[in-house]
Amino acid sequence: MDASFAEGLRFGCTGCGDCCRQPGSVYFDWKTLRRMARHLGMSASQFRNAFDVQWDPEDGVHFLDAEDGSGCPLLDGDRCRVHPVKPEQCRAFPFWPEIVASPAAWAEAAQSCPGIDHPDGEWFSWEAVRDRARRLSP
Repeated sequence: MDASFAEGLRFGCTGCGDCCRQPGSVYFDWKTLRRMARHLGMSASQFRNAFDVQWDPEDGVHFLDAEDGSGCPLLDGDRCRVHPVKPEQCRAFPFWPEIVASPAAWAEAAQSCPGIDHPDGEWFSWEAVRDRARRLSP
């Protein structure tokens, strides 16, 4: 690991929504599901139906599937419909364990996220980065 990477990382969200257009799934607990539903003026059941929320019984979590490349169903243009109450996974981006695992992984993620290493971005100490990444680790 190079010294600058170990000292910390720079990130400043540009609001482009590119992270939400990547294939993958967004995982969240029941409490977050209810919070997102309330934010949109829906019941939990209405939210689950409107956004095709799935349940993973093995891991005990709800999830939104965007594996088909269409992006997160909560994305509306470039903005998240539930931004103020979005899941922890989304709040932690780009400080996911697999992205901060190495300078190469960070550089690869920067190819699809203009906020990574953005000159006007906030500087996050390595301790702050690790703390955010730990919240997502099993």
